[in-house]
Amino acid sequence: MSKRNRQYMAVGLFLLIFGALLALATVYDLQVSFLLASPNLVPGRYFSTSFPCNLVEVAAMAPIWGFATFAASILVVYLHHKGGAARVLALLFFGLSVFAGSSFLRDMMKYLLQILDREEVMRQIWFKLAMTAFGLVVTVLILALAGGWIQAHMRQMLPFALAIICSCCCFLFVELIKNPVGRMRFRAMHYIGDYSYYTPWYQVSSARAQLGSLGLDRDYFKSFPSGHTFSGSMAYLVILLPDLFEGLRTKKRKILSYVVPITYTGLVAFFRVAAGAHFFSDVLVGGTMGFLAVQFFRWLFLHRLWRKF
Repeated sequence: MSKRNRQYMAVGLFLLIFGALLALATVYDLQVSFLLASPNLVPGRYFSTSFPCNLVEVAAMAPIWGFATFAASILVVYLHHKGGAARVLALLFFGLSVFAGSSFLRDMMKYLLQILDREEVMRQIWFKLAMTAFGLVVTVLILALAGGWIQAHMRQMLPFALAIICSCCCFLFVELIKNPVGRMRFRAMHYIGDYSYYTPWYQVSSARAQLGSLGLDRDYFKSFPSGHTFSGSMAYLVILLPDLFEGLRTKKRKILSYVVPITYTGLVAFFRVAAGAHFFSDVLVGGTMGFLAVQFFRWLFLHRLWRKF
């Protein structure tokens, strides 16, 4: 069987599996959440009582910020060595790396403080300075410890960085969908004790308009699609490594490059449903969006445009 035919079969199988899972999610979304999330929720509390669910809530965003920090650092090295006006852009990407690095820790702390009901800490100036300092330290360490290696492997690192940046930026589509759809989270419905506000993933919800007078947090109406699962699915960027480095092109390592991110993303998706933060369809679509973004920019930068690097 030719390579092209294998690719067509893989795409067809992917669409078949995704379509089947989405159809099941459309029918059984609410039932799945009752089964997985209800045991982890208690009256009068918005967040889950399950430690694994809360751990995923805190840590699942790490891949998107971690990869973004590394990618911005690669571009700093590239632009700095080009010299001239490019060094002005290098400063811009240095700032982006610091921002992404600080967001790596800030997101973790944000969700942890929300779970502990200590959100006021995030408004303290020392907290903001500490997060920025963390991002600065991480960026400086990457440049100091890996800058030389990055420069020596720039032919591989530059397309990798561009694929990372573009894939991560697709998170904007998640945010653009969330607010207009306004799907109410399962745990939000549990919190107010009314499941009549449930809507399927394809329907725009009016729950926020109806419940606006109650002063509920906007986060209650941001279920579809799952941002945590999209962010976790940036782990799929490790699929690019065998394309970049000949030493990783063994069959075992190629399989591992898929197994690890699939397992990680699957666990994130499961515990987001178990936390009542999302429905099955939310995590399915969020994770698939991330996977497709990675595969598209893998094809664009590592195959289509590879010779230009």
